[in-house]
Amino acid sequence: MGYTIDTTKNQQVNLAPGTVYEEVIQNLWFLYSSIEYDIPLDRALGLNAAYIDKPLETAKALITTDLYDKTEEYEPRAEIVNIDFAVDYVRGVLKPIVEVEVYGEYGNEEDTE
Repeated sequence: MGYTIDTTKNQQVNLAPGTVYEEVIQNLWFLYSSIEYDIPLDRALGLNAAYIDKPLETAKALITTDLYDKTEEYEPRAEIVNIDFAVDYVRGVLKPIVEVEVYGEYGNEEDTE
């Protein structure tokens, strides 16, 4: 089942997701919206900020590589299908919009524990 994770929009946190699908999507949104070293108990969680102050195409390449690496490490139940970016040239903000395919039992509550 495919889903687009848009980090330009806020997402409500569900502390008890009912399905694997909801859990994976929420995990990925949090992963893609965070920066490394900002999460106290797992400093490697989040995207590497090495792309800041780089030319746009270089920043996109660095983020793309990091998205694939972090998705594989932190959420192996998902696979990236497509990556796009929302760019705010005035504020200098580059945010990923990632289309993923989620694998797992979507209605099985046992998988979320």
